[in-house]
Amino acid sequence: MVRDPLATGPSSRPAPNRGRPFDFLTQFLARHSVPVSPEQIAPAEGSRAAVATVMALLPALYEQQAVLAWAAFAAFWSCLIEPGGTAREQFRILGLFTVGGAILGGVTSIVADYPLWGVLPWLVLTGLLTGMARALTPSMALLCALLGCVMLAGTGFPAHGLQDAFVIALAFGGGGVWAMLLCLVIWPLHPYAPARRAVGSCYRLLSVMAGEIAAGRLQETVHRQNVRTAIERARGLALQIDAGHASYGMRGRLIASLAGAERLFTAMLAVEHLVETRGLDFEARGTLAAFSALCQHASDAALEPTPDLERLASEGLALAESIPATAGPIGELVATSARTLGTLAEGLAQKARLPLDAELPRHVVRLTPAIWQHTLRLVVGLLATYMTSWWLGLDYGFWALVAVLLVIQPSGQTTLVRALERVLGTVGGGVLALLLTPFLPGSAQMLAAVAVFVIGAIAMRAVNYTMLVVFISAQFIVVTEMIMPSQGVAWMRMLDNTLGSVIGLLCAFMVCPQRRGQDMDGLLQTAAVGNLRYLAAVLTRDDPVVTDRIQRQAGIDTTRAEFARGSLPILGGVSAVGERATQAHALLRALRRLSGEATLLRFDISAGLCDGDAEAGERWRVTAASLEAGASLSDIARKIENGEVMAEIAALERAGRNSASSGS
Repeated sequence: MVRDPLATGPSSRPAPNRGRPFDFLTQFLARHSVPVSPEQIAPAEGSRAAVATVMALLPALYEQQAVLAWAAFAAFWSCLIEPGGTAREQFRILGLFTVGGAILGGVTSIVADYPLWGVLPWLVLTGLLTGMARALTPSMALLCALLGCVMLAGTGFPAHGLQDAFVIALAFGGGGVWAMLLCLVIWPLHPYAPARRAVGSCYRLLSVMAGEIAAGRLQETVHRQNVRTAIERARGLALQIDAGHASYGMRGRLIASLAGAERLFTAMLAVEHLVETRGLDFEARGTLAAFSALCQHASDAALEPTPDLERLASEGLALAESIPATAGPIGELVATSARTLGTLAEGLAQKARLPLDAELPRHVVRLTPAIWQHTLRLVVGLLATYMTSWWLGLDYGFWALVAVLLVIQPSGQTTLVRALERVLGTVGGGVLALLLTPFLPGSAQMLAAVAVFVIGAIAMRAVNYTMLVVFISAQFIVVTEMIMPSQGVAWMRMLDNTLGSVIGLLCAFMVCPQRRGQDMDGLLQTAAVGNLRYLAAVLTRDDPVVTDRIQRQAGIDTTRAEFARGSLPILGGVSAVGERATQAHALLRALRRLSGEATLLRFDISAGLCDGDAEAGERWRVTAASLEAGASLSDIARKIENGEVMAEIAALERAGRNSASSGS
């Protein structure tokens, strides 16, 4: 029986049941394309945003001028888009938003006073700019989307002269400058908190994965999707941190921590493959449970600005030493993983340079056909929504326009999820505002409610989109009742957002609809290419950093194909049916097993049990290249599915392991 070196005190004892109901809910929603990131809850950022918004709202209440509420909108949106990281990056994004929003808000207010023929071209321009911005970096695309929201919101505030437009521009600029001053000077927060929380999420999910395997619950697809998605999300946040100046150390620490998570994830995939093919004994269960607790401690350390890395290093190395040499393949993998984590923590504590993949992704601005199609859907959706709102005589039709802009996504499946999330969030926010209305008799109480809603919105902005919309909707309803009181504001908000979401959904599936079968074939071919390249890299014993990168890309491609296989994921994970869907399912399952066997082979090679096969590796690399060039997938798919490729890997001689198996 393996001794658990972590069970030395009450605080160190593994807690396998801690957070399990919520982890189950998170996994279920992630499996159905509804991302939830509980580790990203940020109450401090929400409190700062509440101060910015409420202070910016005071001039509108004091002067009783609705147009001055643009200062509050600018302050809130600035806190919503605030990227974190270095002060230079924050100043760049917030400065561009403030200047651009002030100009666009003023110009839109002039355009809004024109007849119908003057507003429609402005909507076309908004759709073009927002849609084509998808070709830019994610941060700039988000900035352009929010500027598009400013352009659409301005249609609800027509200016009757240049002076009115100047007041709107000045109010927006003042609110943006106030938010910048608060975020950068008066109340700066830890700039890397979102990235640290994302890294902590990776280790928390690894802890869950190891615990589930120890309990005998094999959910290979769910684990691959959840951990892979978490690692890539954290990698994106870490790579946004400026590599120069004082942020170099933090950026290196985060990327090194992600490199460690990647290695542990690779090991757990191999463990899960072993458990699926060879079973799990009692000793291996205990070993995995101890490793699950170690990963949870690593998650806690990642969340701390100054973690106790020496303690984490000693725990990891102690667990590795406690596993006997005769523990079997699973024990060997867990010992290697614990030693990797301990060595990583030791190196970070000593600020040593570790071998890791710090390659910055090169972003190429390219207007692909998919971006043009997305842009066309946006333009059609905005025009259709404005005409519908005009025909129905909606007082707050700009809410429907904003809903269309935010709901329509390049993928029809993602648009469906976003539309349902926005409708549910809007209804929830409307109901929340209606329930609180009797308790908000005056401006003071309403301001307090706005502050609470802003805290909730900003704290939940990276957690779940539905929760974000709940608090934003409640906030906008209360603010509207304060500065532009009218009957049924909550019901109008729910109607407008539902209208915009429905029109956006219709546009996604009717304007340039995606051809599902063709898309799925391409995704399967890409996944096969990625996994064959990974197998070739393992067999030819490529550099570990390069192999990590190839494996990561193969995992991303396979996960993308697995997600695309479900037709209506939000409605119960209904998978596509028919012969082609069955073939796709069989190939994806075979690719997962192939990846697991290749990962196990990689650990055997690194442990000196196998020399690999450079000739076979080059053959599979050539096969992957020809497949990428357009060769038929059917032949290689048949070899993968019937086990020929797996048999070739299994036939490789493993020193010590094959002899042990023959002796038994």
